Amino acid sequence: MAYFVVLLSAFLVLSAATALRPGRRGLSAVLAFPVGWAAGELPAQGIVTELGLLGLLAWWGWPTTSWLSVLVSVLAILSVAENLALIGIAYYSRRIVRLALRTAPLRPLEISRPRDDRFGSWWRTALQFPFHPRDMQLVKNVSYGPLPRQRLDVWRMSTTPLHAPVVLYIHGGSWIMGDKREQGRPMLHEFVRRGWIAVVPNYRLAPRHPWPAQISDVTRALGWVKKNIATYGGDPERVVISGGSAGGQLAALVALTADDPTWRPSDMESVTDWSVRGAMPFYGVLEMTGDESHWHGLGRGIRILLERRIVQVSYDDNQPLYRSLSPYERIHINAPPFLVVHGRNDTLVDVHVARDFVDRFRRDALAPIYYVELPFTQHGFDITASPRTSATTRAAVAFGESVATPRPRLTNELVKSYQVPPTELVVEVPSGEWLSAMAAARELGPFTVLTSDNPFSSATSAEQNEDRRGELLADLVRRGVQFHKAVGRDPSGEWPGESGFALVHQSVDFARQLARTWDQFAIYDVSEDEVLVRSVGTGEVLT
Repeated sequence: MAYFVVLLSAFLVLSAATALRPGRRGLSAVLAFPVGWAAGELPAQGIVTELGLLGLLAWWGWPTTSWLSVLVSVLAILSVAENLALIGIAYYSRRIVRLALRTAPLRPLEISRPRDDRFGSWWRTALQFPFHPRDMQLVKNVSYGPLPRQRLDVWRMSTTPLHAPVVLYIHGGSWIMGDKREQGRPMLHEFVRRGWIAVVPNYRLAPRHPWPAQISDVTRALGWVKKNIATYGGDPERVVISGGSAGGQLAALVALTADDPTWRPSDMESVTDWSVRGAMPFYGVLEMTGDESHWHGLGRGIRILLERRIVQVSYDDNQPLYRSLSPYERIHINAPPFLVVHGRNDTLVDVHVARDFVDRFRRDALAPIYYVELPFTQHGFDITASPRTSATTRAAVAFGESVATPRPRLTNELVKSYQVPPTELVVEVPSGEWLSAMAAARELGPFTVLTSDNPFSSATSAEQNEDRRGELLADLVRRGVQFHKAVGRDPSGEWPGESGFALVHQSVDFARQLARTWDQFAIYDVSEDEVLVRSVGTGEVLT
């Protein structure tokens, strides 16, 4: 019995050590995830197991051989110490997550405290099993297409309000395995308890169904949501997409290709809006060419997987195809907001993949992106209901609620009020003088004017407007955009003056997307001959 306890204790020590510092070369890299994942996500259970082994040995008979007794004691101390460190790291993640969103360079977010969780609780976190709410309504295996794997589940509460926001969650599994019943459950349960509707689809798997079957199915599932979710009480205009690992790649790719019809099903022509409000890839495969400048030694593995099992054509002869399925390569100025969460100890998708995606997004896109990098955290960390998972769930909720708020409609009265006149639009020129918009254009050249004040023409406090204006100003400076101060005034005094910025040497599309990011209905397109009010959504002139 003593040797049995020694062997199991040694495995617990090795497993916890692997969770703390996984190998990245050779056999140790291969074993890092299967050996270290359980210890990293279930450290309390590791301690209970170790104490149970010691209790069993004491009942059976403690070894009388001195070296064996010392070995059992040393292994037990190491195992408990390592697992206590892992527990501390899991709770420390709460602070990491909170700071990551609070210090985001564009539009920081505050997340709720553990006591504010609607479904997460101390005992669920202690058990670390993702039980679903008893009053959750689960509609299983709804068909979103004619094929056997084209089935989805819809989760909601009996109290879910009408026009509820929707989270579409895509499971992972290297594109070759996985099921809608297995992943993301702690986060989705919290969303559902908070009044969201969760939609979780299956999709066809490789190698039987090579790429692009996977992205085609996920796109079709989004189309189903747009067409049918109102029947379940959801709002098709308030959809956030998420997924883990391969599901993170599929979610990010769908979010970034709303204007690309390549993977849209031909029988869903009635769907005209393929956009989502935001995307939340967790430990996602956000770079799909295996470029070692991103993968840092792990690129060869992902490329072999893609060439042999998923895409089933060589990379060297089909590089444009591989780039087309890489979210990193699809980032563009109109990309929706993102929340990216990744573990620093991930041995399946290197953390630099996430870092490089975030860096490029901040350079090329105008929407905010929030990045949470979790220390000592492996791939697939959010399957269990751990303190770390509850923290990232709060981040997801804060992000989802920030991007999926209801958007009011643009009314004829608002369109009339934007016109110049009645609005008086003035711009500060380099001399310090404030000129009317067209007079300023004769000096500065054509420009566009936008503001961050009063989102969707809903009056907010002067302090809130000042904070938003400061964030917009910092973003313009960071991007090197040339601008001048502008003010739109209502001569009647019925609406407060709105401070904004006149952007020179920038396209109308750039100004529109930036205004969309700041929840505005319209921008001003100014030349020395006229001042046009353009819709942020369509770019059309509003009259």
